[in-house]
Amino acid sequence: MGRRGSGKPFVVPGDISDPAGWPVLVGEFCEWMGAHGYSPRTIENRQKQLAALIVWLGERGVTRPVEVTRPMLERYQRWLFHYRKRDGDPLSFRSQA
Repeated sequence: MGRRGSGKPFVVPGDISDPAGWPVLVGEFCEWMGAHGYSPRTIENRQKQLAALIVWLGERGVTRPVEVTRPMLERYQRWLFHYRKRDGDPLSFRSQA
């Protein structure tokens, strides 16, 4: 059995050539976290969580960070609250945060 998290490399969706796009901003945030002593595992988890948000926003036509509003984030938070895992259990409140 392989190590947990040793699957395929993870890519943040979006236009990598856009300096104000998702991949660049998430990359800068991850670099900041690394410079401030966050563990590699925490950085990887945050990157995946942000990517999930980006995919959710993209499904609703929001493709650039400047388009995100507070009501959108509140809807995403409600979506996470109602989301169910494969086994039917809800996400923990910690995961939702």
